[in-house]
Amino acid sequence: MKSKSLTIALLCLFAFNLKAQLFMGEKSKLSFFSSTSLENIDAVNSSVKPLFNSKTGAFAIQARQTEFKFKSSFMQEHYNENYMESEKFPFAVFIGKVNEVIDFTKDGVYEVSMTGKLSMHGVELPRVIKGTIAIKGEVITMDSKFDVKVADHNIKVPTLYVAKIAEVIEVTFHSDMLPKK
Repeated sequence: MKSKSLTIALLCLFAFNLKAQLFMGEKSKLSFFSSTSLENIDAVNSSVKPLFNSKTGAFAIQARQTEFKFKSSFMQEHYNENYMESEKFPFAVFIGKVNEVIDFTKDGVYEVSMTGKLSMHGVELPRVIKGTIAIKGEVITMDSKFDVKVADHNIKVPTLYVAKIAEVIEVTFHSDMLPKK
């Protein structure tokens, strides 16, 4: 999904309800981990700024592929050029909605699920992602861990590297979200 399309989608989700309480991720981290018997690969993107509407439950996040940082520049280069084709597909995007009704005026930790669409490498798929929402004062903390099958998003792994790249990648998300002023 192009950045312009995401902007339009975000406007639809957030702008029409002016009285809604909007939150933006201030300290956020999106990471992934691939584990095989030959090699473990992990990367972190700390530049994501998710948006959340506590009144409607709408949630959106866009991650620029080139912002994922690896331990090795060689891995980062291969990730962007050979697997994710980051020039052609620069973003991974999730747009969804929290399924549970939560009173955001009460502190607590809540098990939640979000139903939405994950767009990555030119393929958009419906997803239900489970996680937690913790409320403490004006801070909403979101955490989630979920799996993504590489083949589901048409990500091709060269035969030479099949043994080094897991078929299922573990994705971890954390964000401390503050009211957007």
